[in-house]
Amino acid sequence: MQKTLIREMAIYAILLVVLALMMHPDLLFNPTERISLMQERKNYFHPLIYTFILYSLFFFIRLVVKKTVILFRKIRDK
Repeated sequence: MQKTLIREMAIYAILLVVLALMMHPDLLFNPTERISLMQERKNYFHPLIYTFILYSLFFFIRLVVKKTVILFRKIRDK
């Protein structure tokens, strides 16, 4: 259980970083300017919301694939 939780948190964190760098490439060159813009506009949570939506989509796809594989293995083993 603990390994699964750590793995899922790592996936979420990686998604967060990748999405942030894709949406704001200036984070690599001048992160303090981007952070100050976030503070001025008071939009702290939008990266977390976008990441949660994408993570939920990936989680649903992984769940469907896993259940489909289990179903086909049961059919094959009969």
